[in-house]
Amino acid sequence: MASIRDRIANLNLEQVHTPAPGTAPKYTFDEAIITKKKPPPPPTIRNNTVNIPPISNAPSSAIRPGNQPAAPPNKSPALPPRPQLPPRPSSREPPKLPPRRDSQPASLRKRDSNESIASQMSTLSRSSTKTTASNGTVNGGRRTSYVVRAPEFDPTKLPPLPVRQVSDDSKPPSSIRAVMKSNTDVKAPRSLPPPLPTRGSDPKATETNSREDERRAIQPPPRQKVSALKFAMNTSTEAPPPIPSTRPKADLAPEPGLPPPIPLASRPNLDAILASKPKPGAAPASCLVCRDFSAPDHHASLFPRTSLPSSDVTWLATQLTAPFPSATDKARAIFVWLHHNVDYDCHSFFSGTVSRSTPERTITSGLAVCEGYAALFAALALKAGMEALVVSGHGKGYGHSALTAGEALPPFSSNHAWTAIRIDNGQWKLMDACWGAGHLGSGGTYNRHFTASEFTKSNEEFGFTHYPTDTAHLFRNDGRTYTWEDYMMDDMGERLQVCGEPEGEHGIGRRTFQPAGKQIKVYDAQDPVVRFQFSVACPHWDHERNGKGKPYVMTLNVGGRDGRKTQHLPFNTDGRCWWLDVNRLDLGAPGQKIIVACVTSFDKRDGRGLTVQEYKAKAGRVASSWGSVCSWELI
Repeated sequence: MASIRDRIANLNLEQVHTPAPGTAPKYTFDEAIITKKKPPPPPTIRNNTVNIPPISNAPSSAIRPGNQPAAPPNKSPALPPRPQLPPRPSSREPPKLPPRRDSQPASLRKRDSNESIASQMSTLSRSSTKTTASNGTVNGGRRTSYVVRAPEFDPTKLPPLPVRQVSDDSKPPSSIRAVMKSNTDVKAPRSLPPPLPTRGSDPKATETNSREDERRAIQPPPRQKVSALKFAMNTSTEAPPPIPSTRPKADLAPEPGLPPPIPLASRPNLDAILASKPKPGAAPASCLVCRDFSAPDHHASLFPRTSLPSSDVTWLATQLTAPFPSATDKARAIFVWLHHNVDYDCHSFFSGTVSRSTPERTITSGLAVCEGYAALFAALALKAGMEALVVSGHGKGYGHSALTAGEALPPFSSNHAWTAIRIDNGQWKLMDACWGAGHLGSGGTYNRHFTASEFTKSNEEFGFTHYPTDTAHLFRNDGRTYTWEDYMMDDMGERLQVCGEPEGEHGIGRRTFQPAGKQIKVYDAQDPVVRFQFSVACPHWDHERNGKGKPYVMTLNVGGRDGRKTQHLPFNTDGRCWWLDVNRLDLGAPGQKIIVACVTSFDKRDGRGLTVQEYKAKAGRVASSWGSVCSWELI
């Protein structure tokens, strides 16, 4: 009977081999041939090529890798072979050192190192269990000893300290105490601490009592309760001391022990200081045209020359400039004082007897020419702590005639003097105190008239009428190179004639009038219409705040000769600029003058505030009056 193993083998064979039909398989498990694993192939023969070097048994350091070329033969003589190290002994134990000589006697020699502390302790514990005598007798062949321990420390059970012996002063001191005794009594700088409690008392109770004493000493006494209403002001029933109505006068003798009172004359003028401050809506301080100078102008009028105690320049400069912190206001006060107190010396000027004068002499006499005005102005400014200098040169003043077309340029000549002063922001400002105080009239007389433009105009505009000997004193801010030729040709053919002071009266700039020339052609085919215009002195100008009130209505008066009726043509204006276009043929005949006038009164009322519409509605039917502003000549 086949085994189970044979039957399984037959089933496996039937799946892979199909026997002939009708015949049974003759294969059995025992007859199956077990295939063996094939042996590995023989090693291949290594061909030594350039890329495959032969295998060498040399050390790795001597093998040349890859295709590295062989090292060139060393032509140096061969070195002797390196001596080999002696062979290391097979045993790794280090050589034994010779025994150390004992430096101690046998009685003090230490135990061997191989004897541990545990063995010593065990020996001691074994020996201590045996009973020996108190004198260290030998028991069982070993010497034993006893350890005596002190009782536990208890600070509360310590014996009391011995009573301190009190020295008896009756006994004579010993020689050592007599030497150590001091001759002076030494006292402690502070109180000594309290004595310590005696031994035997309860330390906890003593410590608690001492702490309570310290708290009582440190803790402040209890505060008294005060109502919050008592902290309010004006709750005192006592009357305050009366306020003195007037300050003590300087001439009264002070009380003994008190300093003398401050004189009232040295107090600054608070009103003048506040008036010099910029006001809301005012123009910037750098614009002198529309700046408010009412405070220094009024202050300068309080020191007339005839009431001065002396001609001391320092005293006068201090009185004029002390109330004002601004250098510009200081200069303005000096400028206005010269207008009120110094007149032009017409007699000396026309007689040719002008002599140099000192500032003190000008104050005393009240007369000077241009050089005297400039010298006194500079002296007062220097005494007030400012920088100033006198500038000499040519001025287009009395006797000046403008160049005509084709006239040769005259040489430079010096005939005038003015002042340069450093004002706010470190800016050098040119001003003419002589022309600002007044002007010469007909018949060689002097007319005192304040001209503010000689103080407020810019240095560039100042240069149109003043040319210095040293061009460094032009102090122009535009950087332009201004020559003598430019100066003389600026008014060639003469400029139009301006009446009075248009800046102060109407707020109109003198050099804003167009046409700028004095003469106007009646016939000009290329330009048949003439534009007349002018504007305010500065862009910040306000007629009511800076001027004298609302502006007048401006008219151009044409005709009036050769049977023509005078026409008053109103200017168009926006409050800051005035303009009017007129045909040349309507201006008039050659030789006539056309005038810019202001309507000072209209219909029996003041002309300020009158509008152009109101003027046109009633012009020619109501009474009116005019004031001249400027004029041109028709040619």
